[in-house]
Amino acid sequence: MERIKQLEFEIWSEGFNITGNSGKATLHGTIEAKNFKDACNKFFKNADSYDPEDLTYWGCRLYDNETDARRTFG
Repeated sequence: MERIKQLEFEIWSEGFNITGNSGKATLHGTIEAKNFKDACNKFFKNADSYDPEDLTYWGCRLYDNETDARRTFG
């Protein structure tokens, strides 16, 4: 049986600006998984604010790199 190679993924959320509050892109951490969606599912497995369908955390999109995460609001 062939084992699926695990890769290491960074998990970033985009910055936000809503109702007078704002925040910059955030690095949540790194985790090994077979793909980015699997990495997010593992990392946020017990988080109520994680949406596995849209890959968002507290409504902010998730990315595997800092550059993409910073495009919206830095």
